[in-house]
Amino acid sequence: MKNIFYIAALAAALPAGAAAQFHLPGLNAEDIRLSAQPADAAPEPFPARVMDWTKGTDGWGLASKTERKAYIAKASLWKPENELRLGEIDFKTGPYEKNKYRPEELVTCNYIPMAQAYDSGEPNGTTPKFKCRDAKGKKLKVKYGDDNGELMTEVASSWILTAIGAYADQMYPVRLNCPDCPADPHKHEKEGGAWRQGQMVAIEDKLGERIEDKPNSGIGFDEFHLIEDRVGAEALSGLAHFLANSDNKAPNQAIGCAKKDIVTGADGRAACRKPVVYLQDMGISFGGRKFYHNSRMNFDKWAKEKVWADPAACVMHLRATHTSSLTGTDSTGRDLHQIGEQARQLLVRRLSLLTRAQLVDIFTAARAPLREPRHSAEEWADLFLAKVEKLRNPMGSKTKPGFACPYQVVPPNSAPPAFQDSY
Repeated sequence: MKNIFYIAALAAALPAGAAAQFHLPGLNAEDIRLSAQPADAAPEPFPARVMDWTKGTDGWGLASKTERKAYIAKASLWKPENELRLGEIDFKTGPYEKNKYRPEELVTCNYIPMAQAYDSGEPNGTTPKFKCRDAKGKKLKVKYGDDNGELMTEVASSWILTAIGAYADQMYPVRLNCPDCPADPHKHEKEGGAWRQGQMVAIEDKLGERIEDKPNSGIGFDEFHLIEDRVGAEALSGLAHFLANSDNKAPNQAIGCAKKDIVTGADGRAACRKPVVYLQDMGISFGGRKFYHNSRMNFDKWAKEKVWADPAACVMHLRATHTSSLTGTDSTGRDLHQIGEQARQLLVRRLSLLTRAQLVDIFTAARAPLREPRHSAEEWADLFLAKVEKLRNPMGSKTKPGFACPYQVVPPNSAPPAFQDSY
């Protein structure tokens, strides 16, 4: 359901916004009116004009390949450490500045048929999901299923990423009433009203608008070499390894723009003044080796997964699967599993900001103790901290004082000539 909006006579009161180099098509006039704010000076009106806004799948704006690459190059991956506020966060409520729902809050919404909710008539992927609309008219993306470990992994990873200053969608572990929902919407839409009321779900709230040249294309880790912030890129890649995020195909990461950072340039086109790269789908994390794919939120398997494949060389461990973009080398010859000393220190420093008590609250809210094999939130927190210690001392007790990775920042062509992806 690709839509083309012709918006004429844009009101002169619409602010021109801060100057931006690149364009982000795909937003309607109301989006811009609500979100576009100038960075410093008072807004300056510009003449009314006819504009052509092209939308892609599910309303994501499409950019040209050149614009996309330019956004990637300048993208932010981590918030500055001095902006983090871990001491103020109550993880019993949530990690966001404005928590829309409390854990286990009862939320009510009405079902949106698949044909209306998705351009293709059905959602991407195999995870049970659907969309519904709350009493205020807000569209909600709902993931569900009593045996769906992604409800747990996505909440835990989103909360941890948000806390330490990485970018991620907001995830809310709530209970859902849906009076007109089918019992299993992802499977079929028959029997409207058969939904088991009050069941456990996770609501996903998008970070903002995705910037891509094809619908649902995202960005693979094998494209991270395009990012100018080399240390941040390596650290974010390292975090994916640390969390055993094996389902890291390109659509599961995104270049995006928060609504507050969308501005309107003097040419009348939408632009993003602060593009970010964020981890959009962390569904297969906190687990380990399984026959077809890695497991989800499996304590015993995550405990067995190594942090390092080669600790002396700072080559991290991650079992590659058919949905991995973290395999082998990128187009510059970088070993995608290796991180430099600056990235290792960034990861250690950020992850160490989380206290044991905060981690207990995060794993409790994520419902990790309900997942088989069952382990308490305290055990999950201790396992997490033990892995952080492995990052800090790669060789354990044999780590020499002053240990450092071979590279400060991993250079191109870092992989051995006969590179084998065995991590």
